[in-house]
Amino acid sequence: MAAEGGGREARRSTFAQMARRGEILFDRHPPPRVGGDLQPRQGGDPSAVSTLEVSTSTAVLSPSPSSLSTTTVAPSSGLTAASSSTAPSMTVASSTPYSPLPSPFDTSLGNNFTSASCPTFFQSFLSNSTFKSCLPFSLLLQNSNSFFTASKSVLRITQSLDATCNVALPTCSKLMNAFANQIRLDGNCGQDYKNQNPIVVLAYDGMVGYEPLYHAGCLKDSTGNYCFADAITNTSSPTDSYIYYLPLGINLPGGARPTCSECLSRTMSIFATAASNASQPISSKYVAAAQQIDLGCGPNFVNASIPATKSSAGRGVSPPPGVGWVNGLLALAVIWLVAIR
Repeated sequence: MAAEGGGREARRSTFAQMARRGEILFDRHPPPRVGGDLQPRQGGDPSAVSTLEVSTSTAVLSPSPSSLSTTTVAPSSGLTAASSSTAPSMTVASSTPYSPLPSPFDTSLGNNFTSASCPTFFQSFLSNSTFKSCLPFSLLLQNSNSFFTASKSVLRITQSLDATCNVALPTCSKLMNAFANQIRLDGNCGQDYKNQNPIVVLAYDGMVGYEPLYHAGCLKDSTGNYCFADAITNTSSPTDSYIYYLPLGINLPGGARPTCSECLSRTMSIFATAASNASQPISSKYVAAAQQIDLGCGPNFVNASIPATKSSAGRGVSPPPGVGWVNGLLALAVIWLVAIR
């Protein structure tokens, strides 16, 4: 009995030493038979046990950097994933693109139309497959609740801009011009356009302003980020996004002081070219906006010498904060109600 007790003490000492060294004891005896007689373990068999050293400092808590898979977010080009070949069994699930993409006039059109043919025309061009594939930025700015939601996230707005910029510009520009001509026909929305029905005016301005806003919306800064994405998500300077409403015939609010950046300068250069065309809504809005920007950013920061035209008189509506299209409609509705009285 004394010998047996001494053996137990020796084993406990051995187990304690193994624990301190981080070693694990494996019992290599076959498992007991179920339902059979259990046999006592035979002592003194050196082959019955073996040890395995475990490096507790690296096994779980500190994995090797080369064994990790990583996912990198590139705001200007979606998502890219890179996985190391040293750990084929380890995978990282990449985020899927924001879906569905935003669309214009994605809430009810209502029934405030003079002509019954007008809502039919809206349904027709909104369901046009080419129109949907163009995903016009100019018609998303004020007329899309889903675009307003996407604009709250740099990733989502970047994915939306990727889609709206990755189109055949000549085809989309031609289509928008065709719809702009058709919407003013008496057989479509002609009378509503003459009455300045807000939703019709918004649609028309978005169609004729498609090309300048395509170039402005797809403009990127030196780091590869979309200028509009930076502007709309810049909470420290919320008026940065207001210049994008100029091609829609909306004045730059008097108190707006956009950040004096390369993006602002290049965007206004795009708008200066569009402003020279009297048929563009921006033609009567550009000069005043450029002069206001030069007051804040210094003389000649942007070109303010484009001659003002006598084209569209504009509506003088301040852009809704945060791209809220409902506010834009309400502002235009007041003017429309006055016009039809």
